Amino acid sequence: MFRILVILFLAVVFAGPATVSPANAQTRMVKTKPTPATMAAGESVLFDDKSCPAGMIARYTKSQRKEQIGKRCVHLNGTR
Repeated sequence: MFRILVILFLAVVFAGPATVSPANAQTRMVKTKPTPATMAAGESVLFDDKSCPAGMIARYTKSQRKEQIGKRCVHLNGTR
């Protein structure tokens, strides 16, 4: 009985943070251009700034340790 409780406790301790981390969160679409102040560390958002080719959208991702944002054009359907 004690062994089962220990296993369950360890599963919650190690699996719990993985379910709430920003890296596992879904990317959301925003209507205003993101800034470092409006994003959490590691968060990614989609924003159509009209700078990407047809069929693509800009994905902004905030750095984990720095106050900077990276931008990358990604396909809208997410298959590439």
